Amino acid sequence: MATAYAGAGVPQTNAAFYAGIGYYPYPVFNIELEGQSGTLSGVSMPGAKNLKNFNNNYKAVILDANLYLGVFFDAQKNGFLNVIKNFYGGIGYGVIAGSINNVEIPITGNINHVNNTLKMIPFKGGYEYDILRNKYNEPLLKIDVSATLNYVMGHGLDGYYDSYAKGYSFYAFYNVGIKYTFIIHSTYGKSYNKFD
Repeated sequence: MATAYAGAGVPQTNAAFYAGIGYYPYPVFNIELEGQSGTLSGVSMPGAKNLKNFNNNYKAVILDANLYLGVFFDAQKNGFLNVIKNFYGGIGYGVIAGSINNVEIPITGNINHVNNTLKMIPFKGGYEYDILRNKYNEPLLKIDVSATLNYVMGHGLDGYYDSYAKGYSFYAFYNVGIKYTFIIHSTYGKSYNKFD
């Protein structure tokens, strides 16, 4: 789900989709490349003077790095720590390309169409839950739940470039996904890198 906070009085939440590939140089750290596609929209509040209505069919590409809570302790002998070790947080950099329809200001009844590309900084937090492991007790299949607040730099996430438009905006992205892990073992058995 994606929700834009871009100046409209009533942000709307819409379905969105994502796919990604991650590289784990260490079990408690990953680098992830993610693609998103969805809709961001907002409508004006009834009776508002600054009427903003927009619909942004967007695509985004994001590169981020995530650190897991398990980096700070040894969870092997503690059930509680073993549960919370898979919480993670991260930051990255991305680009969002928008195809936006909006209503002109002041109201004329005309619909503008704007295409733009903006830079953004995502702040991500989430949790991974292992549902399948291999004979080495390494995760093969995981459920990933996360939330990302994307700081979008510049005007135009809503397609407006008027005097009311802020020089930044935000959109939130909430996801539930499944990760499959490809594990590459060395000839010595336990030295490995993982892709998912």
